[in-house]
Amino acid sequence: MKRMLLIWGLMAGLLAGACTVLEDRSVCPCYLTVDLTKVDKGVREWQMWLFTPEGELLYKDTVYRRSYSAPYIIQVPRNKKVQCLMWGNARSGTLVEETFSPATSLIKKEDVLADSLYFFADTISTWGEDSRMKVVPRKEFATVDIYMQGWADVEYEVRMVMVCGSKGFYVTGDFYPGEVSTEMELFSLGDYYTQFRGRILRQSDTENILLSLKIRRRKMDGTLGEELVNKDIPIGKYLEENGYNIQNADLGDIRMEVDYSYTNLKIKAEDWEATYKIAEEI
Repeated sequence: MKRMLLIWGLMAGLLAGACTVLEDRSVCPCYLTVDLTKVDKGVREWQMWLFTPEGELLYKDTVYRRSYSAPYIIQVPRNKKVQCLMWGNARSGTLVEETFSPATSLIKKEDVLADSLYFFADTISTWGEDSRMKVVPRKEFATVDIYMQGWADVEYEVRMVMVCGSKGFYVTGDFYPGEVSTEMELFSLGDYYTQFRGRILRQSDTENILLSLKIRRRKMDGTLGEELVNKDIPIGKYLEENGYNIQNADLGDIRMEVDYSYTNLKIKAEDWEATYKIAEEI
């Protein structure tokens, strides 16, 4: 009898600080299982914020890629309509202006390569004992590769700048206003071309995307001569006219070729081509 009393005493002590069936369960936490198995491990970490419908922060955490393969279980307050906002890979190219609310913004820094950002958003209920959420990320960036005929830095000085009309995002996914530019970087030299590479973020409209292209001839002694090309190329407009969908869940990468002669400047991609007459400008 004494042994049974001891067992019951231990159980009562364990349950004293926890929620029981005899108490109001609405004050007890919900166990949320976050399924990250669809997340590529190229995304180093995620910021996960949970908000009430009124924008009150319920929970904030950083989820690292070592946790992607196993269920990630957290305790969160109960609510019938929880807004979950997540973003991954916000690193040196992104300025995060935290307000601990859905007005928190992720702004691309000027003149640096955009980060390879991923977003996820969902609305779930955490009113019960447990809840589940599967994270399916959206790719919010495009890698831009431009192949230019000839050898830059040998025959020509070439400057390519991608100009976009939206600087970044709020964590809700809404666009942050303001123009931002990124200089394309010399990536590699081929047999007959020079490859430039850059990265831009998703835009509210493809017409927000321009390529500013300047080409100067290099003299035999290495000094710079005349300016051959100074053009703003509306590549976003051409992409949209030929089926590029900036609303795709995974934003498509962009590949273009620049074919320059002393009379024409030709910009082409898989589905479009634009030719500019420049003889009169030389």
